Amino acid sequence: MYTDTPSPLLASTDIHSARKKVLATAIGFLAAMTIALPVSAQIGSASLSGIIETRDQPFAGAAVTVTNTANGHTAKTITKADGSYTLTGLPPGSYRISIAGKNLQGQKPVNLKVGQKVNFSIDLEQTSAEQPVQELLVLGTQESVSVAGEVGTNITLEQIESLPQTSRNFLAFADLAPGVQFNEGQEGSTTIQGGAQSPNAINVFIDGVGQKNYVLRGGISGQDASRGTPFPQSAIAEYKVITQNYSAEYDQLSSAAIVAVTASGTNEFKGGFFYDYTDEGMREKNPNELKVYKKTPSRKIQYGASVGGPIMEDKLHFFVAYEGKTNNDPRNVVVGSSYDVTKLPEGIRAQLGGVSASFEEDLIFGKLSYALNDEQKLELTAKYRDETELTGIGGQEVLSFGTDKENEETRWVLSHNWRSENWLNDFRITYEDYTFNPRPHTLGNGVVLFNAADKLVLNTGAGRDYQEKSQSGWGLQEDFTYTSFINHKIKTGFKYKSVELSSAEQQPFNPQYRYNIDYSWTQPYRVEWGAPLVGIGDGTVRSDNEQIGIYIQDDWDVTERLTLNLGVRWDYEKSDAYLDYQTPAAVVTALRNWRNLDNSNVNVEDYISTGNNRDTFTDAWQPRAGFSYDFGTEYNMVLFGGAGRAYDRNLFDNLQLEATKATFPTYSINFDSEDPQHNCDPAVETNCATWNPKYLTREGLDELLYLNSGAGREVYLVHNDLKTPYSDQFSLGVRASLGVWETEASLSHIKSHDGFVWMLINRRPDGTFFEPGATWGQPWGFGIPGYSNGLIGMNGLESESDSLYIKMDKPKADDFWGVTVAYTYTDAQENRKSGETFALDYPSMDDYTWYDSTSVPEHRLVIAALFDLPGGVDFSAKLNLESVKTYMGIDCRPGWNACKYNTFKPESNGFIGFKQLDIAFSKKIPTNWLAPDSELGLRLDILNVTNAVNYGGYQDWHGAPGEDLPANFAQPNDTFDGPPATLKLGVNWNW
Repeated sequence: MYTDTPSPLLASTDIHSARKKVLATAIGFLAAMTIALPVSAQIGSASLSGIIETRDQPFAGAAVTVTNTANGHTAKTITKADGSYTLTGLPPGSYRISIAGKNLQGQKPVNLKVGQKVNFSIDLEQTSAEQPVQELLVLGTQESVSVAGEVGTNITLEQIESLPQTSRNFLAFADLAPGVQFNEGQEGSTTIQGGAQSPNAINVFIDGVGQKNYVLRGGISGQDASRGTPFPQSAIAEYKVITQNYSAEYDQLSSAAIVAVTASGTNEFKGGFFYDYTDEGMREKNPNELKVYKKTPSRKIQYGASVGGPIMEDKLHFFVAYEGKTNNDPRNVVVGSSYDVTKLPEGIRAQLGGVSASFEEDLIFGKLSYALNDEQKLELTAKYRDETELTGIGGQEVLSFGTDKENEETRWVLSHNWRSENWLNDFRITYEDYTFNPRPHTLGNGVVLFNAADKLVLNTGAGRDYQEKSQSGWGLQEDFTYTSFINHKIKTGFKYKSVELSSAEQQPFNPQYRYNIDYSWTQPYRVEWGAPLVGIGDGTVRSDNEQIGIYIQDDWDVTERLTLNLGVRWDYEKSDAYLDYQTPAAVVTALRNWRNLDNSNVNVEDYISTGNNRDTFTDAWQPRAGFSYDFGTEYNMVLFGGAGRAYDRNLFDNLQLEATKATFPTYSINFDSEDPQHNCDPAVETNCATWNPKYLTREGLDELLYLNSGAGREVYLVHNDLKTPYSDQFSLGVRASLGVWETEASLSHIKSHDGFVWMLINRRPDGTFFEPGATWGQPWGFGIPGYSNGLIGMNGLESESDSLYIKMDKPKADDFWGVTVAYTYTDAQENRKSGETFALDYPSMDDYTWYDSTSVPEHRLVIAALFDLPGGVDFSAKLNLESVKTYMGIDCRPGWNACKYNTFKPESNGFIGFKQLDIAFSKKIPTNWLAPDSELGLRLDILNVTNAVNYGGYQDWHGAPGEDLPANFAQPNDTFDGPPATLKLGVNWNW
C-alpha cells in the first residue's frame, strides 16, 4: 500500500496553530484590559426625522437631542427653517427626545430597529422653547416607519432568544424573510440562500462590516461546509434580512444582504450564562438507524456566558460574549448504487453502519464603546472563532476516508463616528485573518469501489482532501451623510481593502485507486494522485488583492407621500495571482501545436496568459433605484418598488486552480486490463500503462511520472477576459396595516449572469467534442498532447427567477402573542445544476438547456409564533413547509451516445417535500436571593415534533439503453435533511 510522510505544509501547521493561539490569547487580554471604544455603523443603523411645529407653525432653529435610554449616549441636530430635523446613524434601540434641553411631557421612548427610517413629528403648545417650564407640552405626535423600496424583514431580539432552533446560529431565522432559505445539510453544515442564486452570492454585515468569504464558498467566511456558527448568538442584538433593492452602500453580493448589529454594554451591569444539552437518548432513531435497530451514539452540548456594563456611566461601556459547542453527530455509512452488501469482503462490511463525527467550536466577541462627547464616539470590536471537526464521513464515505478540518478566524474593527448639525461621518479600520485547513483523517491509499455500470459503491481507505486556504488583511471604510438639503439625505462613501489570499491545495493528497469490483478486487483500472513539480512548486499560490468601492445615494422625499431612493456604486478588485500568472512554456507549446483545436469552438489564445495580457474588470457600475408612495389611507397603504444591479465577486478558490495545478498537478493513469468497461492500450494512449503491483507504492507512482513525462497531468486554464458575476433585480409591491397585522405583498424578478464555470477543452482530432452522430460522450483520452485532460474556466453560469413574496407580521410587543408568516412562490430556471461549477458534458454553455432550478422549491411557507401562557410559561413555535423540489438525473435510455439531463419531481412523498415543526417552552424563575433582578431560566425545545422524515435526495438514474425506468427511480435514497424528533434541555441564568 502507498504510504507517505506528511507534507512540509503539515509540519508548518503546528507552528501556525501555535501562533494563532498566542494571537487568540492576546485578543482576550486586550479585550479585557484595553479602554476602547463603539459607535453604530451607518449600514444597519437607523434614522429619526420629522417636523417640529408650535401650533402648526414651523419651529426653526431648535436643538433636538435624542438620548439612548440604555447607555445614555446622545445625538443632536438643529431644526431647519421648515421645522424639519434629521438624525442618521443611530444604533437601534430606545430613545428619549428633548427639544432645547427640555423633555416632552408624557412622552414614551421611540424604538428604532435595524435599518429603519422613523418619522416622528411633534406639535408643541409652547411657541418658544425658552419659556420657563420643566417640560414642553405636546399637543400631538405622528409616528410612521419608512423602508422605501427595499424588500426586507426585521428579526427581533425576542425572536432570536425565544424561537426553537437546532443550534445557536442567529442566521437560522433569516428564512422569516420571504425569498430566503436557511439550509441545513445532512452533515450539519448550514448555508443561507437568496432566491435561485448560489449561497456564495450573499453577504452578512455585522456592525456595518461585510463578512465576505473571498476564497471559499458559503458567502461569508467560515461557512463553507461547516457545522459552526459565524458569530455568538448572545452578541447579536437584532438583524435585518434584505432580499433585494438594497441601497448603494451594500457591496460584494448579488442576492440577499443580512444586516446585524451587536449587543453593547449599558449603564447597568448585566450578564448571564446558558447550557443546552441533548444526546441519542433524547431523540428518535433516524431512518438509517431504524434499519439496523440501534442508534449511533451522539451528543450536542452548547454553552456560553456574556457580561456587559459601564466603565464610565454614560461614557464608556464594555460587552464580552463567549459561546462553545461540542458535538458528536451520528453518521451512517451505506453502500451506493444498491450494491449487494454480501459481495463485499468482511473487512469492508465492518466499516458500514453508524459512526460519530466530532465537532468543537469556540466563539469570543468583545466590544468597547466610548462617547467622547455629544458629537464623537469610538468603538472597538474583536471576534475570534476556532473550530475543529471530523467531516466527509457517512453516505458512501467510511470513517478512514474522512477529513479533519480546522476553521479559524479573527476580526478587529475600530470605528469613529462624528456628527454635526448637518452631517455624519463614519470611519473604520478593519483587520481580518481567516484560515481553513482540511487534512486527511488517515494516510495511505484510497480505495474507491465502482460497479460495472461505473456507479460509485464506496469510498474506502485514505481520503483525498488536503488544503490550506486563508484570507488576511486590513481595510479602510468611510461613509459620509449630508442632511443640510431639505428633503434630501445624501450619503457617499468608499472602501479600500488590502487582503492576501492564499491557497495550498494538494489534491488528491493520498492516491486514489479505482476498482471495478464486479470485475476485479486485485487490479485497479485507474489511479489518480497529486505530486509536486520538482523545482517549480508545491501547490501553493498567494495573491495580493486590492479592493476599491465607491458609492453615492440620495434618499429624496419628493413630497409628503413620494420618496425616491437613487444610488450608484462602483467596485474594483485587483488580483495579482490572476493578472500576473504566466502559463508554463511547455503547456503553451503543447496547446499551440495541438491540431485538435483547429476546427473547434475554442480559441486557445484566450486562455494563454503571458503575465501582461490580462486586465482587471472595471465595468462594475451598479445603478440602484427604489421608490415608495404612501396613499395616505387609514390602512397606511404604500406602493413600493425598485430596480438595480449588484455585483458579487469571483471566488479565489476557482481562480487559484490555474496556478496550484500548475505546480502540484493531479495525475491520472489508466491501466491495461481485460475489464471491458475500462480497457486501454499503452501503445496508443499516453496516459495508459500496463498494470504492475509496484504502482501501489510511492516509488511506483514516481516511476509512472518519469516514464510518461507529464502524461496524466491535468491542466487548468482561466479566460484572459474574466468578468465579475452580477444580478439584475426588479420588484413591485404594496404594504398595508390590517388591524394588528402589518402585511406586504411583492413581485420579484432576478436574473444572474456571468457565474464562473469550468469546461473541458479536450477535443477529438477533427475538432469535435462528440463522436460523429453522438450528442453525449466526453472526449476522454483526447486531452492536451503530453498531458491529460484540460479544463478552461470562464463566465457562463446563469439563473433566473420570478417570485411572489407575501409577509404578515403581528408584533408581540406588549401583547401576549405575536406571529410572523412568510410565504414565497418561486418559478426559477438555471443553465447548470445549482452548486455545480464543473460543466464537462458539452462543448459550450450554450449547449446546456435551461432547467427548472434544483435548489428552490416552488412553494415555501414559514410561520413563527410567540405566546405567553398561564403560569409565566413562554411558548414559541416555528413551522417550515416547502413543496417537493426539482431533481436532476442522467437519462441514457436513448443510447450511450445520446444521454441527456432530465429533471423530475418525485411523487413518492406527495406535494410536501420538507416539513418541520419545532416548539419550545421556557419558564423564568426569579432568583433575587442570589442577585438583584436575576432570573433562572429553564427551557425545553422539541425539534421536529411530528418526527417527519425529510428526504435529502432521490434515485436519479433514468436507465441504460433499451431499459425502462428503474423500479427505484425517483424513490428516496439514504440521505435525509433535518433532525428526527429531538428533545433539547436548556438552563440559563441572567442578572
